[in-house]
Amino acid sequence: MGRSSVVALALFAIFAVPGSAWSQTTHTVVQAGLSFSPSAVLVECGDNVRWVWTGGGHTVTEGTDPGGWPDAAYNEPLTASSPSLTVTFDTRFLFLNPRPGHVYEYLCLPHFDFNMLGSVTVTCPWADAGSGLAGVSGDPLLYGDGPLSSGSVNTLELEAASPNSPAVLFVALGPAGTGAPFKGGTLIPVPILVQVGLTTSAAGTITVPFVMPAGLGGVDLLFQWAISDAAAVKNVSLSNGMSAAGQ
Repeated sequence: MGRSSVVALALFAIFAVPGSAWSQTTHTVVQAGLSFSPSAVLVECGDNVRWVWTGGGHTVTEGTDPGGWPDAAYNEPLTASSPSLTVTFDTRFLFLNPRPGHVYEYLCLPHFDFNMLGSVTVTCPWADAGSGLAGVSGDPLLYGDGPLSSGSVNTLELEAASPNSPAVLFVALGPAGTGAPFKGGTLIPVPILVQVGLTTSAAGTITVPFVMPAGLGGVDLLFQWAISDAAAVKNVSLSNGMSAAGQ
């Protein structure tokens, strides 16, 4: 039996196994005078970063330009009345707020000139491969949660899809390439190994839990949803493609 056949059988098995949420780690950054301590934090995808106030009036504003704060992924006060801020750096956050290398630099707006800066660097086994095709709610969003290590519980999450609609999850081996034309868009998981048919919820979402089996370390998996959608080109919308690197 070839490698592709083994992986296909494993994928059929893992989608039949119910899962549950995976644990997160919270990393604490303390505002110490006119600095953040530690100023640089390395976290894993799904972790939280919690900023704690000790005195004065500050902000935690994502970005490096104090004039660019309206487009910041987060921009919150850190004051006596708002003594803490927690941001979850999960895959959804990363896909909606992409930054090179998953590095999220931030600053304090009132004290930028005093070099009150910091950064959060996120390591993540999930990667957005793009190629969404808009439907009734714009581009459906696909993202994943979990470490993808052997035996780990993970989930595939779909949102912003057409409600109560038939949908097909396509799965293939990576790495992600240019894909192939499909229903007026581009299908990233080719050649297809597995297809899973489900129906979106009334909110236009689907959650697919799975347990990562042994033997897929170093294997890149590709995922993408196609959803029946009367507002889409050729009546089918596509989520973004996504790659997942087995650990």
